[in-house]
This record gives sequence, structure tokens and C-alpha cells, in this order.
Amino acid sequence: MNLDDKGLASAELIFITFIILIVLAGMTSVISGELSKTKTADLAKGRALGEQIAGAINTVYINGNGYSANITIPANITSPASTITINDTTDSVNVIYNGQTVSVKVIPKNVTTFSTTSSTTAAKILTINNVNGTITFTAV
Repeated sequence: MNLDDKGLASAELIFITFIILIVLAGMTSVISGELSKTKTADLAKGRALGEQIAGAINTVYINGNGYSANITIPANITSPASTITINDTTDSVNVIYNGQTVSVKVIPKNVTTFSTTSSTTAAKILTINNVNGTITFTAV
């Protein structure tokens, strides 16, 4: 008597296929979770950079006219490169990484709008100046 005579082979095949699909779905879930953690870690680097720049802006503002500070933006801090924008309208530092924006508020209301991009090959130096209560920027 064959297994196929009573349809048992078909039932076993369906059962084995179902088990394989469950295992593949579990593996996909684990891989997806790991990729999400990697993206979150890269976005956290962008946030840390934004907070560092915002902290320097606040320090320069609080210390008064003529005070300046230099911030080094390391090469390849995020890959691909991030765009850093200091926005006068929203009084914030915006770091745009992979289409996602991290925004960090700053204290001063008189901030010159400025934009730069982090480099993947060389460090950039951002100079922040307080000129009569207005915060200005230059990048080298």
C-alpha cells in the first residue's frame, strides 16, 4: 500500500511546506529587526552631531559679543554624508541623514541661516561667532 493511495503524501508535503514558511518568516523578522537597529544607530550619530553644534551655538550666545567656538565635524561621521542646516526661522539645527531630519532647538533668536554637508573624506571645521548678539557661521 502506497502513501499516495490515501493522500498522505500530499498532506505531508503541505505540512512540510507550512513549517518551512514559518521558519523563513521568523528569519525575515530577525533580519528586519537588525537592519532597523543599524538605521537607528546611524540616525543617532546625526542627532549627536546636531546636539553638539546646538550646544556650541548656545555657549557662544551666552558668552556674549566677540566670543567664538570651533566645532570639528569628523570625516565619514555618517555614510552617506549628512546635511547640516542652521535655520533662523525655526531657531534650530537640522541634520538631514538619508532623507530623515533630526531637529535640535537653540537658545538664540538671532541666528544666521547656514548650511553645510559633512564630508566622507576630510574633517570640516565649523566656526561659530557672536557678532553683537547675532550668531554667524563659517565652515572650512
